[in-house]
Amino acid sequence: MKTFLVPLTLSDSSCPVLAIAGGLARERNAKLVLLHAVQLNIAGEERGIQRARLLDEMARNADTRLREMAAGMDGPESVETLVCEGRPADVILETARDLQADAIVMRMRGHRGLLKWLNPNTAPSVARQAPCRVWLVSNGKHAESLHLTVVDPRSSGRNTGIRDSARPMHFALRSLAREARKN
Repeated sequence: MKTFLVPLTLSDSSCPVLAIAGGLARERNAKLVLLHAVQLNIAGEERGIQRARLLDEMARNADTRLREMAAGMDGPESVETLVCEGRPADVILETARDLQADAIVMRMRGHRGLLKWLNPNTAPSVARQAPCRVWLVSNGKHAESLHLTVVDPRSSGRNTGIRDSARPMHFALRSLAREARKN
């Protein structure tokens, strides 16, 4: 059985990614693994900040939210949830390798200009280093449209970054995007 890894931020922007990942998994009879990376960028245990307790609480809350999202999916028969600690890009790549994932389906924010540098996006880093195909879901040019980009770093030596396809994706992806917008 194929395995699709779906890293999520647990925000409302995760809904289109879940709908598309669920549809892809149904079409390909694949198992979904919903992943959330918990990262706490503070030091100070010497000052009484209980970092370990905060991380445990964040992980429990994330696990509860992932399970709720999995229960609300109309998708594949097999869905697992996983919460890991660390930098999101590192966690996603390590988990994809450990699971020998066939694909990663994730959200890509479309920041431009200065905002792109102030608020870095995990998706380009994952797409460049992933051991498998990456499906990137981003906002389209129109308010309620989605754009899907498929990156396969294994396909050729020339593919070192994200390639944006000028041609529309095949009909199945269009219907999945419509389904995701409805949810």
